[in-house]
Amino acid sequence: MSGQASSPTFNITLTRAGTKEQSPFYVDSTASSPEPLPGNHLSIALTARTGARLQMAESIFQASIANNAIPAAPYTRRPPSPPFIHIPPTGTGASGDPLPGLMPSYADVDSSQLTSRDLEIITQNATQIATDRAADWSYEQRREAQPLLDFLYLGPNSVVRDHAFLQREGITMVLVARDVRMANTPLMSIEKAAQALGLQIRYVDIEGPHQMISEFSSTICAINDHLLAVYHSQAQGMNQDGHLIVEPSSFRRGKVLITCETGNDRSAAIAAAYIMAVFGKGMITTLQFICIQRFCCCFDEDVKRKLQSWEDILRARSQVALSRSAAPSESGALPSAPHAKRHIDEVMDTEDGFVDAGNGVVTDLDRFAGRDAFTPFLDQM
Repeated sequence: MSGQASSPTFNITLTRAGTKEQSPFYVDSTASSPEPLPGNHLSIALTARTGARLQMAESIFQASIANNAIPAAPYTRRPPSPPFIHIPPTGTGASGDPLPGLMPSYADVDSSQLTSRDLEIITQNATQIATDRAADWSYEQRREAQPLLDFLYLGPNSVVRDHAFLQREGITMVLVARDVRMANTPLMSIEKAAQALGLQIRYVDIEGPHQMISEFSSTICAINDHLLAVYHSQAQGMNQDGHLIVEPSSFRRGKVLITCETGNDRSAAIAAAYIMAVFGKGMITTLQFICIQRFCCCFDEDVKRKLQSWEDILRARSQVALSRSAAPSESGALPSAPHAKRHIDEVMDTEDGFVDAGNGVVTDLDRFAGRDAFTPFLDQM
C-alpha cells in the first residue's frame, strides 16, 4: 500500500520434541529483536514471503513450572493393568509341582446345580489322575484329542472327522465352541459325524472372553444333563432306596468331546470351567490339570481372569446353597422366601464414619483410613 510500509509476513516453524507447527506471524521490522518465546529450547526459522530469505536460529531456554517439578514417587504413563496371574509348572521333575489329582467331593459343589447322587453318577466316584504328556509332547499331538477326565475329552474340530476315534473312545456328545460370527455357518464334518454315529451336538457361540462367564452355566448344565440322560436311558429299574439300577456289564457311559478351531482356547476355557464346577477345584489347580495333559492349551490373561471370577462365583453359590440347606436343620422350619436387598439407609450408621454426600452416601471411607496426604509432584530446589 502507498504511503505506509506494512510489516512483512513470515512463516514461523517451531520445533519442540519432534513436532512442527506452522502459523503466520507479523513481525515489526523496526523492532530490534523478537520477544523471547516461552517454553523449552526452540529452533526458530524465519523466511520472508517477498523472496528474500532471512534465516535466524536462536536458542531460548526459560525455566517453567514443568522444568522445576519432579515426581514424588515412581509412576508410569500407561494405563493401569491387572497383575499377571502365574500358573506354577507341574510335572514329574524336581522343578515342577506334583501332578494334580481330582477327587470327587460334594462339599465344594453347588448343591443347587447337582445333587450328591447326580455327582456320583457323573464321576462314578473315581479319582481323576492327570497323565503327564508334557515331557514327550510333539507338535502333531495338537491335532489330536486328549482325555482330560475319563468322560471328558479336549481337541480341535478336525478330530471329529476321525469316526474310528469317536467310536473307539465311545464319544456320545460333541460340544463345539466357536466364534459368534460363525453361528449361522454349519460345520459339515461335525454334522456328518452326528448323523453317522448318532452323536448329540451342541454349539456354544462365544463373542469373546467377556461373554464366557454368561455361557459357562448353561454349557455345564448341558453336559451334565447329557451324561445323566445316558445313564437313565440304561436303567433297568429302581431299588428300595429309590436309586436306578443299571447292569454294570452292559453299562455304556456317556462321554463328551469339547472342541474349537484349535482345541487350545475357547474349548479349553469351557473344559476348565466344567472341572471347576463339578470337582470344586480352584482356577490354578484346574489349569495345571489341563495343561499337563494337553500341553498346547493357551490361557491368556483375559481368560485366566474370567476363570478367576468364575471361581469366585462358584464359591459364593456353594456357600449360599450350604446356608440354605442348613437353615431347616437348625430352626426346624422350612426356609423362608428370599429377602429383598436392604437399602443403604437401613444399614447406615453415621457414628461409624458414614456421612451424607449430596444425594448419596459415602460408604467407602475405610479405604482412606491411615493414609497420609500425598503430593504427586514436588518443586525442585
